[in-house]
Amino acid sequence: MLEDGSSFWGWAVGAPGKVAGEVVFSTAMTGCQELLADPALRGAIVTMTYPLVGSTGVSGGAEAPQAGGLVVRELCDVPSHWSARRSLAGFLRDHGVVAVEGIDTRALTRRLRERGSMRGVLATGEADVAQLARDARELADPAGRDLVREVTAGGAYLFAEGPGPRVTVVDCGVTRAALRLFAGRGCTVTVVPAGAGPEEVLATEPDGVVISSGPGDPRSVPYLVETARRLAEARPLFGFGLGHQVIARAFGAETYRLPRGHRGGNYPVRELPSGRVYITAQNHGFAVAEGSWNDPDLVVTHRNVHDGSVEGLAHRRLAVRTVQFRPEASPGPADAAHVVDDFLALLRRPA
Repeated sequence: MLEDGSSFWGWAVGAPGKVAGEVVFSTAMTGCQELLADPALRGAIVTMTYPLVGSTGVSGGAEAPQAGGLVVRELCDVPSHWSARRSLAGFLRDHGVVAVEGIDTRALTRRLRERGSMRGVLATGEADVAQLARDARELADPAGRDLVREVTAGGAYLFAEGPGPRVTVVDCGVTRAALRLFAGRGCTVTVVPAGAGPEEVLATEPDGVVISSGPGDPRSVPYLVETARRLAEARPLFGFGLGHQVIARAFGAETYRLPRGHRGGNYPVRELPSGRVYITAQNHGFAVAEGSWNDPDLVVTHRNVHDGSVEGLAHRRLAVRTVQFRPEASPGPADAAHVVDDFLALLRRPA
């Protein structure tokens, strides 16, 4: 049930119950397991546009879901993949995720595309339609919550040691795949919670600092913006996803809610200096307003081919780089993983 009164009926395939949240859609064709575990989807009800989901099952060691609910056209009952340890339906039930299949996901996605992401309620069993509609309308806007506090690490920890640069990651909801992206390049990776101040971050003696992706509206995390503002003058700084938006706001930029959000593994992004176009993985509902910042040295480096939105920034004077897309691409293509190499090159450059 959506806040505009639209209702869609199907069959329960996950945990029984009721969940309310922002209803969004993802165009990813694979990687549902990783998608559901992405903290950027904290509490959201995710609609998959691909008609068959779960055919590869869930592998061992899967991380717990962060999404609140799942809507699919058809959920595969008998997965077939060498790494599968269980079905997606069983995984959802074990983790208490409400899910439904049999929905006309094309119609639902079309409504979300036309009217934008909406609040909604997903319920199983006997349902009072009028009450569900009221629940959806009365649901507080998730953008007003500090969702980062709900997903960040409880304390600092060492993720990996290596012979390369020392990188400290400010965890706004970082995925393990993103951490492995740096560890796989030989970095010593330390993770600190989002609430860590600049002094705590610098106490880890990093060669460079990364502000990770995460959920929600960057306006709800002013403490992170202040941290980014101070770190930008002290160390090379890289941000992706929410981290990109936070760093942009640290330089005076405004951010805004995208009409439909960018979620999926097939978003083309043009790298302006080279003119090359990369297919990227994205999972966000907000973007940076171009030209809204007050620092003339901050320039756009990447642009979304579909809607022209800002996808990357660089500072001419400071070692600051950001991208809106997800370089770890889990799930998704790894076309643009080189942005991590570009950042690490800054750390090796003589002062």
